[in-house]
This record gives sequence, structure tokens and C-alpha cells, in this order.
Amino acid sequence: MKIEVLYSEVANLYGDLFNIHYLEKTIPNVTVYYTGLNDKPKFIDEKIDLIYMGPMMERFQEVIINKLKPYKKKIKELIENDTIFLITGNALEIFGSKIDDIKALGIFKTTAKRDFTKHHNSCFIGEFAKMKIVGFKSQFSYSYDNKYPFIKVINGYGMNENDSNEGIRYHNFFGTYLIGPFLIYNPPFTEYLLKLLNCNVNIAYKEDVYQAYNIRKEEYLADNLNFKH
Repeated sequence: MKIEVLYSEVANLYGDLFNIHYLEKTIPNVTVYYTGLNDKPKFIDEKIDLIYMGPMMERFQEVIINKLKPYKKKIKELIENDTIFLITGNALEIFGSKIDDIKALGIFKTTAKRDFTKHHNSCFIGEFAKMKIVGFKSQFSYSYDNKYPFIKVINGYGMNENDSNEGIRYHNFFGTYLIGPFLIYNPPFTEYLLKLLNCNVNIAYKEDVYQAYNIRKEEYLADNLNFKH
């Protein structure tokens, strides 16, 4: 099993790298490549089972777009051939058409708009494949024109304040604005992901993560979760 983490020296906010640490605890004999900004991605020459990238400060988005542009054709090929991508936070905007006036990779037709005068924070609960998905948002931007929704909103904000869907799901590409250790927060989805990876193992700390998930799920279903400043 091979996992590639892209640009973790800058794409590492909100503890999102614990998504990968959790998979390392769960999957025996997993190999994790940490590809830096000056490295050639492993997915060019090797079969990678899961490609991950987490959130970053906005000033690094254009840097990463320029790093990935030479590999756009390969990225599209991998997505079409069902390679698993897990992309969290504002990293998903890199795969859209543009971020304000910055031309992004254009894998998807979404457009992102920033507003640094409004810092949005909210908790979130939604549904995907008959499972509840919980998480947290902290962002200066929203995305529009998404044709491939991932999670149906139950309580919280979607891709923008008027969108009833959150994230991008196309083949085995999963992109979401939700931040923090998404896989630890959502053990049912982690088990779903392991099945896609043909990895028949129990998730690490299963009893504990499910206990926390169930508490969070009930609280998020009950409360009005939207707040921003």
C-alpha cells in the first residue's frame, strides 16, 4: 500500500496530517511518501494507492498550482482511472478552474472566491452514502458551480452559503472544505475508504473514535451550527 502526501511543508494546517498518521496506525506495512515542493511527484512513475493534500495558507495555493500544472494530464488520467484522492480544506480549490483571478488546474469547473474581510468558522454535519459526515470549517473563500457534489448538507454551510452540498466527489476523488483530522472524526468514512483500497483491516482505536464520532454527530444534529466573523 502506497500513499503520497503532497507538499506537507506548506499544506499542513489544522492538524490535517493526522489523517495520514491515522492511516499509518491502521494499515500494516504502508509506505508513505512525503513529496516536497522541489520534488517530482511519485505518482508520475509509480502506482500510488492514495494521494493526499491538506489545507494551506492562501499565498501557497498559486505556488502549488504552478508545481502541479506540468502534471495536469497525469492527474486527470489518475482520477478517471479511479485512483483515490483525499483533498481537504482549501486544497480542493487548486483542482478547480480558478481562485479569484488565479487560473487553477481546471480539473473541475468550480470557481473559488476569497473575501479576507470575512473569516468563516462553522461546525458541519451532512450525509454521504447513508453515513453521517461531521467536521469543522475555517475559511476565507467559497466555491461555486460544483457539478460533482460529495456530501449532502444537514446542518452547516455547503460549498458556499447558498449551497446544499459540500465538497467534490468524482470517481474516487474526494475533496472537502472540512478541516482537522477528517478520517479520525469520521470512522465510517475511513472504513469506506479502506474498502476502496481493498484493505481488510480494522481501523485504529476503533472504540474510541466511534465514541467521539457518535457524541459529535448527536450534538451537530441538534444544534444550530452556523457562525461567522
